[in-house]
Amino acid sequence: MWTRTLPAAGLAGLLTLSVALSAPAAPEDTLAPPTTVREPEDRSAPSSITPSVDLPSLGAALRSPSSVAATADLPGKPRNDVIVDVPVNPNDASIPMNLVPYHEFAPRLRALQESDRVSVEIIGQSAGGRDLHLVVVTSPMTDADWTEWQRLSDLRTEDPDAAIAAMQAGEYDDWKSPLFVNNNIHGNEWEGTDGALQALDRLAFSDDPEVVELLDQHVIAVVVSNNPDGRIAGVRPNGNGFDINRDYITASQPESRAVRAQLIRYEPLTMLDEHGYVNPTLIEPTTGPHGENYEYDLYIRQAIRNALAMEEAVLALGEPEVTAADIPWRDYDTGWDDWPPIFTPMYAMYHGAVGHTVEIPLNPRGATLTPEQRHERTRVNTAVARATIEGNFAWAHENRMSLLADQLEIFRRGEAGESSRPIDDGLALSLALGANKETFLQDYPRAYVIQPERRGDAAAARLAQFLLDNDVEVHQARRPFTAGGTVYPAGSYVVDMFQAKRGLANTILDVGRDVTTNFPTMYDISAWSQGSLWGATTVVVPAGGSLETRALSEIDAVAPTGYVAPGRPAHYGFSADTLAGIQAVNAFVDADVTVRRTTAGLFTVPGSARTLVEQAAAVYGIEFSALSAGAVRGAVPVGVDRVGTSASADELHALARMGFATTNVTAAGFNGGTYTFDDFDALYVSTTGFNPLQLDATRQAEFTAWRAAGGAIVGRGAGGVTFNSRAALLPVSAVPARSDANGIVAVVNDPASPVTSDASPSSFVSSPRHFTDLGAGVRVDQRLGGEGFVLAGHWIGSEAAAGQPVVVSGVAGGADVTLFATEPLYRSHPEGLFPQVANALWQ
Repeated sequence: MWTRTLPAAGLAGLLTLSVALSAPAAPEDTLAPPTTVREPEDRSAPSSITPSVDLPSLGAALRSPSSVAATADLPGKPRNDVIVDVPVNPNDASIPMNLVPYHEFAPRLRALQESDRVSVEIIGQSAGGRDLHLVVVTSPMTDADWTEWQRLSDLRTEDPDAAIAAMQAGEYDDWKSPLFVNNNIHGNEWEGTDGALQALDRLAFSDDPEVVELLDQHVIAVVVSNNPDGRIAGVRPNGNGFDINRDYITASQPESRAVRAQLIRYEPLTMLDEHGYVNPTLIEPTTGPHGENYEYDLYIRQAIRNALAMEEAVLALGEPEVTAADIPWRDYDTGWDDWPPIFTPMYAMYHGAVGHTVEIPLNPRGATLTPEQRHERTRVNTAVARATIEGNFAWAHENRMSLLADQLEIFRRGEAGESSRPIDDGLALSLALGANKETFLQDYPRAYVIQPERRGDAAAARLAQFLLDNDVEVHQARRPFTAGGTVYPAGSYVVDMFQAKRGLANTILDVGRDVTTNFPTMYDISAWSQGSLWGATTVVVPAGGSLETRALSEIDAVAPTGYVAPGRPAHYGFSADTLAGIQAVNAFVDADVTVRRTTAGLFTVPGSARTLVEQAAAVYGIEFSALSAGAVRGAVPVGVDRVGTSASADELHALARMGFATTNVTAAGFNGGTYTFDDFDALYVSTTGFNPLQLDATRQAEFTAWRAAGGAIVGRGAGGVTFNSRAALLPVSAVPARSDANGIVAVVNDPASPVTSDASPSSFVSSPRHFTDLGAGVRVDQRLGGEGFVLAGHWIGSEAAAGQPVVVSGVAGGADVTLFATEPLYRSHPEGLFPQVANALWQ
């Protein structure tokens, strides 16, 4: 159950949002033979994880702070944090696996700290409030050594040409190149952690000359467990019900933000992400399609050789059950791509790393296994994980100058604004199966302009700050300037694409590509775009276009954007067409301030609430204009105190971010008196967990009375359609498309709709459907565009859906009902679509 603590009116009331959730989780996954696609997420199954989570207000979210604690004198210089014991948990799911439970991390890490080679840092907390640990291992260095290390480390992206010259002059010969390992991102894929702990113990204490030499030339950073919540519970997602390995380009979760900060901090040459379970062991590089914003020619010539070296290390174990390894680039022709940057290694590649997912082979979770069989599988898996980690270290050590040279070339091409290049490595080309060697060559734009539509445009500020949080350079215009022949106003944010990490900038801002005709199957989603889905106005300055750089200043953080009109007006008006605006509405409602919506869609609060208005402007970064009493004539009160939900974890998370208090409901809960319909102002249904046909006669009557009193109902996807049918709400049917279809789509909005009148011209779909057989009284709020409406993604057979309705609404028994066939809250990513849901709930 989700509950919200409502604080007293005032600034604290605007800033505090404390929620506890029962988060849906993916079921126990049993990955079939590796020719199948990766496990789909189950967005409806309940989870046993029920932590308390503090979600930040948008004032904090605008800056999207990482969870990393303050570092030592220099960003890369390790520190030794105090690692304290946690209570013993006999129910830790690692224990039956004969693996290290979370409560044993602390003594093991303190033992590692006895070595002068080791530093252990707490880099953040999980969704469930558990410490995330980073172990950094290298031979001891003086403060002067670290200062020089940091200078050369920073030089790679600050001035790649100078770094290349320094490398050629021998300055990097003694620079310790960083290597990175992430473990246990999926909670019930344990053994990467155990293999890493074994490898770390050797690095910390062995006098083997190979170990000494390795640490003399490298800084090795290891995340012990990226998902301790899931590790303890024995489930895939974190404590918020999220698959963290689908979150890296969104960074909605504290675990992904913590590791993101470390990838930016170290910019490693190689990066491993230890997973399970695929038999035989799987070691990337992947099948196509390959992310179009990588310098793939540089990546693949390193990645294929590193993969072969790790394969050799695995086979050298001599384990009877480990007689082969698969490298998708070489062994599969489709279905294991690196197209979306949602995965940790794929995201790391934008920071110059040679990234690999490693899937260890033997699933130990089967219910029919004896304890002895289970333990034997985890023993083998631990050995395989350790072999890939140590094999990667050994190969990276032998090839560190080649790796560094290619990393610097990635950054140099970005600074120079050069186009990407085709693969030209003979070994990689000779081993590529099928179309895996094909890449999309990229001519990058000259720049992007993020143009605030008004004073206090929180969506533009949010996007600019997110870019900064991802180590993308952002400038702001001091005065009007020209780009691509167009004049833009002062205050605009500009991303000059002549920069080292232009690949990541383009991944965030570009709409993407429709790859439907290029590959028959995809591993996961095929589209994402903050530039298209976060509600900010983003303009592309094409390659070859001009950019008046003299008017621009580089920024480190986005300045406050809130504004309150002077004087003492009768009312203040503000827009709620952004996540910030939605949060402000709900914060005012929590503080018992009357909020009204005008016929033009403007939200108002009384002028007497000026103190709270000023606080809201500062917190949410939005503009409050002055309105006369006549300007709000006819405005109607809005406000939703509590939403009954039957929804997935990502949707609950998005609703909480917007400030809606939610409680997951079932027919049994209503029948048993756990809650009543009068407890809720609205219902949001996207799963079949709440079946209205199972309500007893008394509750059926209460449901009818609640609708007649004007309750709002929002349905999303197949679950929403099923609920609509069972409750006999709107006369409408739905036609499903392929379940693997997804993408960013062009849409047409009804300008008179209270749900979509000011909505974005693009939306997101996954396992899409469209509405048909619309009866009397059903309004089409949004429909798909015409031919070519798929802007980016993978949707076989999309032609049949062109022009069809995807958001519809109407009144059923007195209730305002809205049905979405789109995915406005998907994985808490498409923030620019959140207002559509808020508008539907506020009706």
